[in-house]
Amino acid sequence: MRDPKVGSGFSWKLIVVAILSIGVGFLAFNFHHILRVSHVHISLAHHHRSHAFCSFTGCNLIEDLTEPNLTPENAADVSDGASSPQGGRWTMVALSREAAKAEGPGPIPEDKIAAVTDSLASRVCGHPAIDGYSHVVPQCLEDSPTNKWWQNYYAQGGKQADLVMHVEKSAGYDGLAVGWGINNKVKSAEECGQQCLDHMPNYQGQGPYDKLPCNAFVWCPDDVCFEPDAHHHTKGDCWLKFTEGPASPELNQRGKLPDWYMKKHADAPPIVQWWSGVLLPAGIEPNNGTWGPRYQW
Repeated sequence: MRDPKVGSGFSWKLIVVAILSIGVGFLAFNFHHILRVSHVHISLAHHHRSHAFCSFTGCNLIEDLTEPNLTPENAADVSDGASSPQGGRWTMVALSREAAKAEGPGPIPEDKIAAVTDSLASRVCGHPAIDGYSHVVPQCLEDSPTNKWWQNYYAQGGKQADLVMHVEKSAGYDGLAVGWGINNKVKSAEECGQQCLDHMPNYQGQGPYDKLPCNAFVWCPDDVCFEPDAHHHTKGDCWLKFTEGPASPELNQRGKLPDWYMKKHADAPPIVQWWSGVLLPAGIEPNNGTWGPRYQW
């Protein structure tokens, strides 16, 4: 008679061999798929290290959210009602801007303007308002090409006050508040832009955006300015902001509001009330920008 223990041990060996065979077969059959997926994860990890992309910590990759450069139908110079692809923007040299100083970095060489423009129009941390600002990653913004340019500019002796102010009437630019706007009252868009020119990063601050420069601003000229958010915006409110890509501002609103927007927001005025602006180095001109997520709010 055969020993039952021997038979039992033999059966377990067969089961183990069968399981191993199935596993090896699965790996062999799916090898290329596994390799491809692994390569994707390795590539994303490299992307994160190289460009401070935060795809797994809440940052949205620009590849997923690229928007075309817009020429909006509702962009209008409200002073004369004429259609304007620039939305009524004009350039204004900051009121306090001093004559160029020899110790500063000097004007941008012509052969560098395209590269600087690309750097100041890029957006690598996604669109802050896409989820109501709930997953903004400050470190990503600090590592962004926009902030790196500003830090290099300061390091070379560049002064915030020497940047050029570009102002647009009847437009709302998005950005992250480096200076809170409620009850920060000024009399004009120029005064608001001057506050932005005067603002410097606070590297010892505890706020999430204290280490970022001011490169955008919005100002409310009316008794109450409409915005589809939780705040009550009143005359004179001046918001100081940091935005990635100030050379390609992200718009919440511009010009004459479209019919679908008016139907969605019955209390909105027909023409945007806000004035907005960006600060850029001399020689860099802002383009027409892109619609931000708040345009759909």
